Amino acid sequence: MKRLLIIFLLLFTLLTAYAQGTDYDYERVKIGEARNIICGLALSPDYEKLAISSTQSFPFYLFDWKKEEVLSQFNVGNWYAGSAIHYSSGGKYILLNQLYYVDFAPNKDREVNFEIIDAQTETVIKRFENYHSVKITPDEKYAIALTGDEISFWLLDNLTVEKSLVVKDASNSIAISPDGKLIAVSHHLYEEDVKKIPQLQRDKKSMKDALKYKQQISVYDAGSFKKLYTVDELYDIIYRLDFSDDGKNLLCLQIPHTKMQNTAEKQMYINVVNIETAQPKRRGFTSKANYEPDFKLSHDGKWFGVVSRSTRFIELHIYDFETGKMAHRFQQSSRFLEKNEDGLIAVDSRSSFVFLPDNETVVMTMGNHLIYWNINKKRE
Repeated sequence: MKRLLIIFLLLFTLLTAYAQGTDYDYERVKIGEARNIICGLALSPDYEKLAISSTQSFPFYLFDWKKEEVLSQFNVGNWYAGSAIHYSSGGKYILLNQLYYVDFAPNKDREVNFEIIDAQTETVIKRFENYHSVKITPDEKYAIALTGDEISFWLLDNLTVEKSLVVKDASNSIAISPDGKLIAVSHHLYEEDVKKIPQLQRDKKSMKDALKYKQQISVYDAGSFKKLYTVDELYDIIYRLDFSDDGKNLLCLQIPHTKMQNTAEKQMYINVVNIETAQPKRRGFTSKANYEPDFKLSHDGKWFGVVSRSTRFIELHIYDFETGKMAHRFQQSSRFLEKNEDGLIAVDSRSSFVFLPDNETVVMTMGNHLIYWNINKKRE
């Protein structure tokens, strides 16, 4: 009995430890009267406000990050586990992407729900149910939506499909370049292409595994729909494609098929394609997040941030984008089911973050709070 008591006390100590794990300068900010855990975060294109989503369906907040006050809150994205958020380039629309706590079918093409919100009226103008990916074009004229093998261009002023592109065996993700000229699409491998890869020609088992478990990225002309090239690289299951703000790089989140994972812990990878040369860069980044990790480049392109985790804590890793070397790390932790006068602050494993326009302050979600973290300052 005494031994059990000692074990219990040790476990309790581990659960209730409040270890920041960093001496960087940071501030914790409450979001109005929020009681639910917040999970989605996006900075408006004019850098004036944050869009914030929470779990247990609602509310959705617009937040003045300078004055640290709620501007408005409304009921959209009614999904229990919350949503990821993306602003359109001009700030006219907000795109919500349904989140889950767990990926129940990690090896299959993912189908989720999306909503497009008019940022002025704060109302949903279009819902997409069971789609792979949805993006808003840079001119804010179209929502491009991938379902099955078809990419449809929905006119946002009258919500009709004007044109479409069919990509054979398309998988989870599409992206459109900042100038609106290129569309990147993830897809399963085509046997005729695989047979041209020398290392696979010599190994029938490797060719069979590649066809079954690997994917590729093809880039199309957004005007003519002409296929320009397929990136000369085999990827795992591609979950997300994003162009950098300058359009020079394409970021690819890939997660290995469960039968192809070589480590005891789940590893996810963010790889980079040089759009100017149409070649993959050998530099990449990793994450051990429980769910698809949030990742972003700073506005000046210097820093690359990605959510990960250690053995015990959710972490945000900041890398030098050019060298690929980690420069900063922030660990999130909270006392087991801790509450204070502001309410629940328990950590959610699906943290989100943004870089502020000074390119040295990061805002990240933590429980029903935000953390403002200056990556270049130490605590006094």
